[in-house]
Amino acid sequence: MATSKKILVLDDEPHLLDWLDEYLQSKGYLTQFVTSIPDAINALRSGSSIIFRMIILDLNVPAPGDYAELLKHRSQTHEVYRGLYVAEQARNMGYRGRQVIVYSVHDVDAVRLITERIGVTYITKGRPREFKTEIDHVLSY
Repeated sequence: MATSKKILVLDDEPHLLDWLDEYLQSKGYLTQFVTSIPDAINALRSGSSIIFRMIILDLNVPAPGDYAELLKHRSQTHEVYRGLYVAEQARNMGYRGRQVIVYSVHDVDAVRLITERIGVTYITKGRPREFKTEIDHVLSY
């Protein structure tokens, strides 16, 4: 089975991630940007098997309509850091923990506990060197 060359990135401000897109392209990967939870879930469901090599998720993204209501009933942390829902869905779809990286401008203990429980990587935004190091670890696995 060939390794996918696609990486899904969820961020409602993708124009701020030109550096990430360029970095992934330099590694030979194609980046698919989505800007909302429904778009991310649809992208994850678009294939019958694992189609992304890695998933990178901003935790502070829009959750329109039904998703906002759904997250209200999860936890206060999920309601504020909505990208956690996508991370959990990716894990439920078979993506390994290290394949899923979540990030936020906030370093929040409650988020850290959830990411540890579901087994995904949590990085604080604004630390590109740390981000690139983690990406390299995932891609080399």
